[in-house]
Amino acid sequence: HSHPQFQNHAPKKKGQTLLPPKHQKSKMDLGFGSANQTVGNAATNIILQAHKAQETALDSEISRYDAVLSANDDTIESIRERRLAQMRQTQSRHQKYRAAGHGTYSALGEGQHGGDCAKAFFDAAKKSDRLVVHFHRRSTRVCDVFHKHLEVLAGRRLETRFVKIDVEAGGAADYLVEKLGVVIMPTVVIVKDRKVVHHLHGFDELGGTENFSTEALEYVLGMHDGVIKKEGDEVPPELLGGEGVNSIRVRRAGAPRGRGGAVRGGIYSSREDSDFDSDDN
Repeated sequence: HSHPQFQNHAPKKKGQTLLPPKHQKSKMDLGFGSANQTVGNAATNIILQAHKAQETALDSEISRYDAVLSANDDTIESIRERRLAQMRQTQSRHQKYRAAGHGTYSALGEGQHGGDCAKAFFDAAKKSDRLVVHFHRRSTRVCDVFHKHLEVLAGRRLETRFVKIDVEAGGAADYLVEKLGVVIMPTVVIVKDRKVVHHLHGFDELGGTENFSTEALEYVLGMHDGVIKKEGDEVPPELLGGEGVNSIRVRRAGAPRGRGGAVRGGIYSSREDSDFDSDDN
């Protein structure tokens, strides 16, 4: 005999067990309640909005292509001329850079017949908006680390001229060491628009180690206008940790100037943001 509680339900099929009405549900419910349904609806709306935005962007791109395809000969020729003008400007700029010595990492005041490195320095600063000068000493091994990376950057960053000066050459080199406040070896001096804007002392701003990458040096130079900083550049991971680093300026705050692979090579104080003129030498 069936229990009165089950009298109004259809007969059960083989293998089924009928539940009382209070255990039966008219809709599927996973048990998360109305709050979960609200979240689900919001997520669905976000997905739909993103899909709609993608469709709009695609339609816009297709419209641009359609405009080019349906353009008359004059419009296409105008686009072509603008592109050619941009290419000519880039080529002209690169030719100007190379004529001023850009593209190579060269020594100032050296050569078969010698030369005045101070005069060469001021001439280079006059011709180039950006100048990176490595003051080195042949007997200081760590200077070779900068030689290697600056050689690469000279060919990569044509907007900047990269040069080196041997501080043991005497004469005009001694004058530049004193005038520019070169204290330790190696020192890289950054010149922008004929003004000394920054000194890199040894490896202080490069993680305090000689094992830094060319990209790390490129980034640090960009922070100080030595090269044009690229849009969206992020700090190389190697500069975010390790000895000598705890800020975006990368050199450890309060670190002595002679640390980070640098060797003291003079008694002059550092002078940054200093103006100079070729009449001084």
